[in-house]
Amino acid sequence: MKIDITGIDAEKGLDLYDDDIELFLTVLRSYADNTPAVLDKIRKVSAETLKEYAAIAHGIKGTSANIGAEETRTTALKLETMAKAGDLSGVLAHNETLINHTEDLVDGISVFLKNHDSSP
Repeated sequence: MKIDITGIDAEKGLDLYDDDIELFLTVLRSYADNTPAVLDKIRKVSAETLKEYAAIAHGIKGTSANIGAEETRTTALKLETMAKAGDLSGVLAHNETLINHTEDLVDGISVFLKNHDSSP
């Protein structure tokens, strides 16, 4: 089976799970199911929420790394670093990019899984 999802290096992702496709699909499904609620927590950022924001960005970084989503991982790392440094203006300038990349990723995973689940 070929896993072709924009924003995911499937070969890298599969390597993390010793080429166990079913396990990788389970991880992808979990990412698609759980990430939208995580993104909702970072839509509004303020100076008071930067510490929490950094923790959430750290989580997005980790879960994205677990599926081979390098662009999303690096964007989350950049924002985590800014938030930890107290750079609210930097976070505000790039937060929408992280949200959009991650939503596109979730959409791509969802479409792939729907097609996979409906194929004979």
